[in-house]
Amino acid sequence: MNDGRILTVPDELDATDAVVPLANERLALPDVDTRTGAVASVTLLHDGVAGLLELRGDPVARPVVAVDGGAPVDPAWTLDVADPLVPTWRAVLGGCELTWTLACPPGRAGAVLQLTVTAGDTDPARAELAIVGELLEPFVHVFSARPVHGPHRVRLDPWTDAVTAEVSTGLPVAALAVRPADDAELSLTPDGPDGTARHPTDELPTPATYRQHRTATLEPGGSASLTLMLGVARERDGAALACIDLARTGATPLLEATRRWQDARRGPALADPDLQAVRDRNRLFALTFAAGHTIDTDALVLVTSRSPRYYVSGAHWSRDSLRWAFPAVLAVDPPLAADWLRAAFARYARNPGIHALYLDGTVLYPGFELDEAAAFPLALDAYVEVSGDTALLAEPDVRTGLARVDAAIAAARDDATGLHRTELLSSDDPAPLPFVTYSNALTVAALHARARLHRAAPGPHADPHAAHAAQQAADTLTAAIRSHCIVDGPAGPMFAGATDGHGDHRCFDEPPGSLELLAHLGVVARDDPVFAATVDWIWSDDNPDGPPPGRDPTPICEHARHPWLLAVGNALLRGDDRWLTRLPRLPLDGGLACETYDVDTGQPRTGLAFATCAGWLAHAIDVAVERDVTGSQHRGAPTA
Repeated sequence: MNDGRILTVPDELDATDAVVPLANERLALPDVDTRTGAVASVTLLHDGVAGLLELRGDPVARPVVAVDGGAPVDPAWTLDVADPLVPTWRAVLGGCELTWTLACPPGRAGAVLQLTVTAGDTDPARAELAIVGELLEPFVHVFSARPVHGPHRVRLDPWTDAVTAEVSTGLPVAALAVRPADDAELSLTPDGPDGTARHPTDELPTPATYRQHRTATLEPGGSASLTLMLGVARERDGAALACIDLARTGATPLLEATRRWQDARRGPALADPDLQAVRDRNRLFALTFAAGHTIDTDALVLVTSRSPRYYVSGAHWSRDSLRWAFPAVLAVDPPLAADWLRAAFARYARNPGIHALYLDGTVLYPGFELDEAAAFPLALDAYVEVSGDTALLAEPDVRTGLARVDAAIAAARDDATGLHRTELLSSDDPAPLPFVTYSNALTVAALHARARLHRAAPGPHADPHAAHAAQQAADTLTAAIRSHCIVDGPAGPMFAGATDGHGDHRCFDEPPGSLELLAHLGVVARDDPVFAATVDWIWSDDNPDGPPPGRDPTPICEHARHPWLLAVGNALLRGDDRWLTRLPRLPLDGGLACETYDVDTGQPRTGLAFATCAGWLAHAIDVAVERDVTGSQHRGAPTA
């Protein structure tokens, strides 16, 4: 179906490193090594560069332990992710039990790294605990990565007893600091590049190595800990003081606060604990990696992923944020969902329907994509239905943003056919014909949502005439889809993928914007024979992009020719509950959503650390389980 169109497709993956991602509002640890617990990098969202800053080390932090005079070693750790946001590594060394626990406490500009050793019940032990790391190699990501050239400086600050590493381009850009939680020793490599000794408080060029260590003599059953506080800010003084704030609070309260925040947002318990683990981990990943606060302006921004492992991290797609991730957030944290909407309408509705935007809402990747515009009223309508909060509809940024979205959707309408044009498909590739059936069906749902929003707006902002007009527009567009987008298929009349409105059609489907969702969107009845024939075709050998042979197939598309996690979500939302038992055995990206996976092994093939897709997967599981329990789903589910 290429037809000479220019596609921008992801590279395929052969092998991937297993990592654990952690984040709070202000920093992310995207690639903690599952085997060693080493923190490879820290990422920060930055308004000034309109992208993602990555601060790499070799690594930034890792635990090292010696027991009873033995050589310092990296223990053979076993990872426990029962608490996804507070992972713990466990090991046994010289008869002692070791734990290495990490967390990014909510509401803090930093992270907690705690190494603990416990002697056996019968013998005393002498343990040497250390956390070592290298600072600082900075990169900036929008799509590709490139180094940030300095001068960058590392310093042992005597006022705060913290090692600070500052990214500088003449003026500070961002900073990372590390500090013991107590009186453990912290040292910085004192040798300059020419081999001459440096005073420890001198500024050193990067990269530089720090070491925090403690020696403890333990009675039988006794324990000792070494805790490192990691702080971030827009410059080094703020980063050091973020460490002070963490140290004053203490590791135990911070770890407990992280667990409480996590547990409040897991969602309801499921009968299958393995499925619940998949849903909870993916929801928490979406909550923490699909949005964050910028380090320089503290603004909430929405991104596809805060992990550089995703091939287009550090940028905004309105569809990704508001269609895929938003429902999973709304289900467990409506106040946070409201903040997402405020950010979306204030920043990103300035360019509604544009393929991809920078963090600040300016145009990154031009091209009109109808589903990007439709995502705004759908998310807002779902929020009002779930929360009952209509006050948001009267906020100036929301009203202004909605007007811009309305104008973008109206401008896409073709008077001759009644259909709406789009330049790009939901895969972000060019449409083969101007009127894409799925995008128009999504617009029908958006117009229905817009009618409800006009009626629900508080006080003088309610507009019954505009509500009636939006409802009429939805009905007219539905009729246009029926008139122009149905063709004869192998099993009878079915929906085409796209049309020119004058008799030329293309039969295709894509997991990022699938005709499988038409009933879920409320555009057709679930027992509509045209819809049933379409679904049969999508999953059949008649479809050139039908499921490939293998263990866990889904339909594919030319953007990536492997099974899609988005397609798994689509199938669940349509009612294909086989995936509720299949999902827990798919390895994916360490149990988290990737874009596509190998049909036989379940290993990632494209798009690691796909945070917004993780939200879509969690939402689809919620809807499928609720449908199985109640036999129905609320109106907000299909239009979220």
